[in-house]
Amino acid sequence: MSSFILSFDNVTKKFESVTALKSLSFKVPENKITGLIGSNGAGKTTTLRLIVRYLTPDSGTILYRNKDIYSLPDSSFPISYIPDTPIYFEELTVKEHLSFISAMYQTESNVQNLIDVLKLERHLDKVPSVLSRGTKQKLIIACALLRNFDFLIADEPFSGLDPKQIKTFKDLLLEEKKKGKTILLSTHLLDMIENICDYYIMIDDGELLAQGTLTELINNSKCSTLEELYLYLADC
Repeated sequence: MSSFILSFDNVTKKFESVTALKSLSFKVPENKITGLIGSNGAGKTTTLRLIVRYLTPDSGTILYRNKDIYSLPDSSFPISYIPDTPIYFEELTVKEHLSFISAMYQTESNVQNLIDVLKLERHLDKVPSVLSRGTKQKLIIACALLRNFDFLIADEPFSGLDPKQIKTFKDLLLEEKKKGKTILLSTHLLDMIENICDYYIMIDDGELLAQGTLTELINNSKCSTLEELYLYLADC
């Protein structure tokens, strides 16, 4: 296994009377695709929002390349984010979204390829409000990939995508991995990620259940599949 690029060390996050994360610790390997696995309400989205600094922990530390993630400058923040609910500019067309983001990050040369791969051509002059859920998701994926990033986070990214679009998205992730990027996918749909992830982090009720490669996790249990393992650990 490669070196680790990001680590949580005893991170706790509370929302009033609810403790979303309870002294959570884990590590994410560099230049790998990691699956963050948990049921709805397990703490996955809170975890990702801490990584992108939408939230701050009540206690514990989050390190990126051994530096406090909150100390990194905004101007060169190395993480791009695909949120669980598409976020966009209501008044901008699809084309204007792509032009705006690519101009910010000097990635104009990548725009046409993403339009072609994600089949956005016929939607370029539309505003988000008239797009289907799947097309909105593809727009947000394209915007995230147009940023300059070393680390890509995706929260339930398969929502709204049909089987063909899911295959296209997975291929894009594998291409980013080939470029040396690190990817963290959060999902409760285990069958969606089992064939592309190199490493897994399993959480439940804000606590770590297990982490490791599929081989490591299976060898350390009596289970034969990722789903069996998660269900077994979550019930313990």
